[in-house]
Amino acid sequence: MQPRVLFVSKPVVPPWTDGSKCLVRDIATHLTQHRAVIMTTADPVDPRLAQLETAAIYKTAGGFAPALRDNARVAAHLLFERSAALWNFVMAPSPRTSQVARFLRALRPIPVVQTIASRPRKFEGVASLLFGDVVVAQSEWTRAAIVAALPATGRAPELQVIPPPLAAVAQPSAAEITALRKRLEIADGAPLFVYPGDLEVSQGARFCAALVEPLVRAIPDAVVVFACREKTPHARAAREQLQSQLNAASVRFVAQIPDFAALLAAATAVLFPVDDLYGKVDLPIALLEALAYGIPVLALEQGPLLDLRGGAELLGPDDPSGWVAACVQLVTDPGRRHEASEKGRAYLGSRHGAGAVAAAYERIYAGLLSARHNSRSS
Repeated sequence: MQPRVLFVSKPVVPPWTDGSKCLVRDIATHLTQHRAVIMTTADPVDPRLAQLETAAIYKTAGGFAPALRDNARVAAHLLFERSAALWNFVMAPSPRTSQVARFLRALRPIPVVQTIASRPRKFEGVASLLFGDVVVAQSEWTRAAIVAALPATGRAPELQVIPPPLAAVAQPSAAEITALRKRLEIADGAPLFVYPGDLEVSQGARFCAALVEPLVRAIPDAVVVFACREKTPHARAAREQLQSQLNAASVRFVAQIPDFAALLAAATAVLFPVDDLYGKVDLPIALLEALAYGIPVLALEQGPLLDLRGGAELLGPDDPSGWVAACVQLVTDPGRRHEASEKGRAYLGSRHGAGAVAAAYERIYAGLLSARHNSRSS
């Protein structure tokens, strides 16, 4: 019988707008040597997860962070369940999660993989947040930041980098894209640039807002869509402030939309000048999906986004004219756009394929389980 791996995460249920849930979904459904058990709600399971074992831990799909009572149910399940051979935590590191995990491990010695779902607010004192036998970062930048913050003495965890996976995505149809443009009142053929970032944490939205006027001067019918989920009560005020500064004819603001895939597939390019990815996965799923659709991605040349080199065009934070020039080139030079599209797809296939990412995790699982078996035998 294949060893069971219990994924400890947010509820792995729709909507698929959370990068950490997508990560668990795509790894769990591509394991071949281990059997995944995922945490869900009592609602019917998404058909894509029908072959997996599930544990109905959560009452609801919840928000951006599980409620305290949900965390208590997770802890109780870990304390009493006995089927899993290994736990894979996929969460943003926090003092409370780390304390509970250490306590449970003291009661139940079991191999643990800790996947850093998103970077901690600060790296100072990060050692206290790490509890896995193997800690997996999703970018070289995060791994390096953790290493730099670890004390010079004492036992350091094994740190590996495994990029987030992307399973096959369904290409939105021409009719879906046309309907999306009609709903947003964007003319067919008008160049469309999408910012799928935050409104508050980073400077990304403000940077994109500053690009609108020079971009429209160069491409009069261009439209910039700010596709930003409102994660906190302050997001609406941030959106309203930006809207008041911009020409409504050239911008659209949308929150969660059911046809987000069509929005990405309709884009001329995705703009992601995000300088702070706190609260997000290191390489947001929207960027990977855009590359899968053949949509060029322009991203900031710093932080975890450096790992997109080879797939996206990376631009500096102090060169707004360079961003505008890159956008104009994608509109006016079909050859350049085709080259960027093919480059992005090739990069995605070589680095983020769900099967290859799942296999990398399985090598870790096998190593930990083998070491545990050998220690018991000696």
